[in-house]
Amino acid sequence: MKKQIITLALTTFFGLGVIGVAVAAPQQDQQAPAPTQAREHRPVDPNRQVKMLSKRLNLSADQQNQLLPILTNREQQIAALRADNTLSAKDRHAKMREIRESSDAQIRALLNDNQKQAYDQMLQQHRERAQQRRGQASQGQA
Repeated sequence: MKKQIITLALTTFFGLGVIGVAVAAPQQDQQAPAPTQAREHRPVDPNRQVKMLSKRLNLSADQQNQLLPILTNREQQIAALRADNTLSAKDRHAKMREIRESSDAQIRALLNDNQKQAYDQMLQQHRERAQQRRGQASQGQA
């Protein structure tokens, strides 16, 4: 009788262990996306960008009002570009660069000299962080 209880207990214990591993395995697959999957892009909120730039660059109310349509237009163009599956990745990248350069020029036209300098520093820091992320991503895939 004692042997049967021990056998039953061990069987139950191992059975639960196997079930636990089987249940946990699919969850691990969902948590770690494959490196080949494309990154999902969240839309950028132009109002939030205006607030952030206003704080960092000390923008006037007039500058903020002029900035919002520029950022809204940029986000709409980028969203349309991402939805366009007819372009090659290289063409999409080039067009996205054109959109950003155009909107950056429009933004710079609104700024005074001190604000332009601070804005250029922000863009440079953004580029450096993006380059670091790309470097880390390529190392992770290797």
